[in-house]
Order: sequence, then C-alpha cells, then structure tokens
Amino acid sequence: MQVLGSVMRSSHRSSLRVSDEICAAPDGPKNSAHKLTTAFCYTCSMKLIFIYGPPAAGKLTIAEKLSEATGIAVFHNHHSRDIVKDIYGDELMQHYDLVDTIRFDVLEYCAQHDTDLIFTYVYGGPDDDVKVKGFTEKIESNGGSVHFVELTANAEDLINRVDNESRKRFKKLTDKEIMAKLLEDVPTFSIPYVDALKINTSDVSPDEAVSLIVDQLHLR
Repeated sequence: MQVLGSVMRSSHRSSLRVSDEICAAPDGPKNSAHKLTTAFCYTCSMKLIFIYGPPAAGKLTIAEKLSEATGIAVFHNHHSRDIVKDIYGDELMQHYDLVDTIRFDVLEYCAQHDTDLIFTYVYGGPDDDVKVKGFTEKIESNGGSVHFVELTANAEDLINRVDNESRKRFKKLTDKEIMAKLLEDVPTFSIPYVDALKINTSDVSPDEAVSLIVDQLHLR
C-alpha cells in the first residue's frame, strides 16, 4: 500500500471493473472474497464516484464540495431513504426495498445517459455486498466505471460530529449514544473487496479531501 499523507490507496487506480463472476452474483455472495481491482478505465463514458464510510465521516460535506469543484451532480444516500421515510414513516425498514429500487434505477439511468454522478453510501457489512456489487454491475454493464472513495475518522470524532447542525438538513442520525452503540455493533464500514482511495477525515479538512480525490481520480 502507498501512503499519501493521511490517504491510503493500493497501487491500482480505483475504477474497479467487476469480474464476470461478481457481476453474476446479485443472487448470492459466492464470490465475495474476490477483489474488484482492474485497471482504471479512461474511455468509459459515465463515471460513478462512490463515496462510502460510517455516519458522520463527512461523506455529504465532501460530496457537495467535490460537486462544486467538478460540476458532477450528487445523489446521496438520504435522497432515496428520505423519500421512502416520508411515505412510510416508522415503517421505513419494512419498505427498504423501495429505497434500493430508487438507487438502482437512478444509477442505471445515469449510466445509460452518460451522466457522471457522485453517490454516497454507508456500508454496513456483508449484508450489503449484493447491493454494492449490484450497483457496480448496473454502471459497468452500461459502459460506465465506478471509483470508490472510503472515508474514515476516529471514533471520538464520529461521535462528536453526529449532532452537527449540518446533519439536521436530512433525516440523519444525530444521537451520540446511538452513534456510539453503532460503532460497537458494526465491525467494519470498510468494503473489503474493492480497491478504494482511503481518506481519514480526522486528519484532513473537507477541502483537502476534495483535492486528493480530484488528483487521485484524475477528475480535472
């Protein structure tokens, strides 16, 4: 692994073309151990900047600043989640398939229409593998490429940030006790089978993170 200040990434650039085996895996996790690590695709039409990490890692802040710097639109995880919550309220989790349907449809449509997109996501462990691989397959089967950016932060910073005023624009987690419990219960927010640009937001500012993403993913 190369270390770039507080940024870690492997020697492969991050576009990640899914192997045939993984592309075929929306029905099950049989190839979950495979890493998605092929060469960066400079000729692909649509680019999906897939920013993921725990709550309060700075995903939306950085996504919005990245959008300002590149002109790429943001489709963040609460766009779809909040629509379904507005419809079903406390029964959101019983209807989470609708959240995923919205996400799959938007990503597929943008890929088909060569529309670059910044997408944010909270990876919660192996239960999300089929979705992550499915998102990637939707993009790549339509000629696009996916570029993963993993945001992390120290646990203390995540807990302290979770009730920030900026998080109240959307229906985000804002309870420090729940956040602390979440960090105890979820073993990892890191997707183990992708080649991601990794940035610790405890060590860099949002503007510095954006500069690193632009430089490393060649978004200029």
